Amino acid sequence: MYKRILLLVGLITQFFSVSLMAQPAEKSASKLPNSLLWKISGKGLNKPSYLFGTIHMICNQDYFFNQTMKDALIGCEKLLLEINLSDPNTVAQYQQSMMLPAGKELKNFFKDEAEYEAFSQKLKTHIGIDASLFQNLKPLILLSLIAQKSFECENTASYEMNLLELSKEHHMSVAGLETSLAQMKIFDDMKDEEIKKILLEGIEDIEKDNKMQDQMVLAYKNQQIEQLHDIILSSKEFQHQEDALINNRNKDWVEKLPVLMKESSCFVAVGAGHLAGKQGVIQLLRDKGYEVVAVNN
Repeated sequence: MYKRILLLVGLITQFFSVSLMAQPAEKSASKLPNSLLWKISGKGLNKPSYLFGTIHMICNQDYFFNQTMKDALIGCEKLLLEINLSDPNTVAQYQQSMMLPAGKELKNFFKDEAEYEAFSQKLKTHIGIDASLFQNLKPLILLSLIAQKSFECENTASYEMNLLELSKEHHMSVAGLETSLAQMKIFDDMKDEEIKKILLEGIEDIEKDNKMQDQMVLAYKNQQIEQLHDIILSSKEFQHQEDALINNRNKDWVEKLPVLMKESSCFVAVGAGHLAGKQGVIQLLRDKGYEVVAVNN
C-alpha cells in the first residue's frame, strides 16, 4: 500500500522530469552549488533547519544518503515531507479520491474508440497492463505504474520511506507540508486532453527505449539541482503547468516553514526539482531573510 501511495506522490516531480526530457532545456550558467542538502539559519531561529532534495523513486544501486545527510537529519527534531506518508489519514484520503466521478471512464479521456484502443494495445504490449482494469480509476493511478516501468531495475528505493524509518528510529515527529487531497487536485484540475498527452508520452518513452531516466538519475547523483529544475521546465506539453506543479506549491510551503522552523528544528525533504530557480524553495527562503547555504557532502 505504501509503495503505491509513494508512486502517486512521486509523479509530481518524478514522472514529469523523466518523461519530458525529449525537449531539452537551454543550459544556463550555474548560480547554485551542486548540493542536495542546504542549511537554513538566521532570522531568529534557535537551531538551524535543513532542506534536502529527494528523488521519489530510484534504483537500489543508485540510492545514496551519506553520513553528512544522516547527521543533519538526526540532529533535527522534526521531519517535514511533502505529505505525511506515515499518517493513516493520508492513505485513507488517497483511497477515497482514487475513483473517477460516476459516469466517467478512462476511455473518455480519448477522442474516440480507435484512439483508446491504440493506447490500450500499447499499454498491454509494453507494460503488460490491461487498461480495462483501470476504467473507473483516475489516470493518476495508471501514470504511477507507467512511471515505475521506466526504471530499468527490479528493485527501487524510496527516500521518503527511508527517511521515515530513520525518523522513527530517532524518535522524531513527522508532518506534511500539504495534504494528499491537495496533490491529487493538481491532476484533477488538468484538462482531459492534457492527461491524455501525459499517458501517451509515457508509453512512447518506454516504446523508444530512450535514456532519459539515466540522465535524470545522473544529475541527481551529481546533486545538480539546477539541471533537475531545468529538466522539469523543458517540457512543451507542460509549460502551462509550472505554477500548479511547482511554483504555487513552493510558495505555499515557504509560507508555512517559518512557524514550523521556529517551533522546532526541521529536516525538510521535498522533490529536488523544487529547490532551484527564481521561485524555488531556496530563493524564496532567502527572500524571507533566511541564510540558506549548501552543505558540503
